[in-house]
Amino acid sequence: MTMNQTMRVDQVVLQERILEQARTILKCEDIGPQTYFLEVGGDSLVAPVLANRIEAEFGVRPQLEDIFTRSFGELAELLSASS
Repeated sequence: MTMNQTMRVDQVVLQERILEQARTILKCEDIGPQTYFLEVGGDSLVAPVLANRIEAEFGVRPQLEDIFTRSFGELAELLSASS
C-alpha cells in the first residue's frame, strides 16, 4: 500500500467515525459526507460536544468554525491533512 493509499484509507476511517459521532449526537441517521452540521439541527451548544469527541478519539480538535462551515466530508479531509 502506498503512502497516498494509506492516507486515503485513514481519511475514510476518520470520515466514518465523524459521521457516526454526528449521527449519535444529533440523533439523526440521515447524515452523509455532503451533509452540513447546521442542516441537521446542529447548533452552538452541540458543536463543542462534537469537537470534544473528535479530539478524544483522534487527538485533533476541529475549530468550531470548521464544524459550522464545512460538510462532514470536508471536515474529515481537513482533519486528515492536519493529523
